[in-house]
Amino acid sequence: MSTTIMNNNSNNDNEIDNNNHLSSLVYDIGSQLAGVQVAIDTKSSSQDAPNDDDDDAIKTMKLYTHVERIQREVESRFGSASSIDPIALSEVDCMHYEGNDAIEDVIRAIQLNSSSKVLDVGSGFGGVARVLSAQSKCTTIAMELQPDIHHCGEDLTKRCNISDLVKHVQGDILNYDLHKLGEGPSTFDGLVSFLVFLHIPDKLSLLKSCANMLKTDGTLFVEDYYRRSSFTDAELKSLSTDVFCKDLPTREEYIAALETAGFDNIQFIDKTKEWTAFVKDRLAKFEDNKENFISSHGEPTYTSLHYFYESVVTLFVGGNLGGVRIIASKKDSLNKM
Repeated sequence: MSTTIMNNNSNNDNEIDNNNHLSSLVYDIGSQLAGVQVAIDTKSSSQDAPNDDDDDAIKTMKLYTHVERIQREVESRFGSASSIDPIALSEVDCMHYEGNDAIEDVIRAIQLNSSSKVLDVGSGFGGVARVLSAQSKCTTIAMELQPDIHHCGEDLTKRCNISDLVKHVQGDILNYDLHKLGEGPSTFDGLVSFLVFLHIPDKLSLLKSCANMLKTDGTLFVEDYYRRSSFTDAELKSLSTDVFCKDLPTREEYIAALETAGFDNIQFIDKTKEWTAFVKDRLAKFEDNKENFISSHGEPTYTSLHYFYESVVTLFVGGNLGGVRIIASKKDSLNKM
């Protein structure tokens, strides 16, 4: 078992230095819903299956109440163009932190090329999937739970003329028939997910499903939140209502779940300092662009997004919320179990 922990921060820091310059997208929506139904926490005594209301609950987040702004922004920038550059489009439709630099890191980590197959869990509008395939020529399955976002992503892929490399699937990796996902279990070279797993309390079931889809020695590349130290009551409430996540694992709990799920060569790379700088910069740029944004999308949309961006800044500045990049390999022994 090999685990590498890269930690650039002290858990006692309450305010994290943001001297690093990071690019920020004004219309970046920060995180995205998983291609995973919000699962019942395995720590709970209830074993009932989630009901249909769970799929709609994510929409109570202010982040998801005005998603039509993405289409408006696409039309504003690209009009009726029959072919849109996926890289240019990523300024609108990519949801994660640090822009395309993070996607280039995926390509290097998994060593993607034209023969590679990738599964993007919680693909949102498909921005990551399109850039991955455009840059490396890999084939990517983009899996998203929310039907409206899934259909929008599929349409954007068609407008980028990259449907031969990017395929969209609407569903939940915890409940989906995995034999119908791409070429089925143990066929993907890489599995990626950006700021999605935080919505899923049952990390072990989620990670087992991910391991099931990877080839032996296939690579998992995930960016997520974790618990650096105990949250205050106010932070717990904000995480639950504003970010729609609960029961975030500690570093040790996350690594243990990865190992149990069948991963080895685990790199747990702390990104808290960089992401704190990023979300603070994002909020500042969003506020500077207030007049233009309201002109394009209306004040209710601005107010909702501002509330969300400000909430995320408050959580990171508090010092108890951490950001992490996880890179791991599927164990050879998993296929022999």
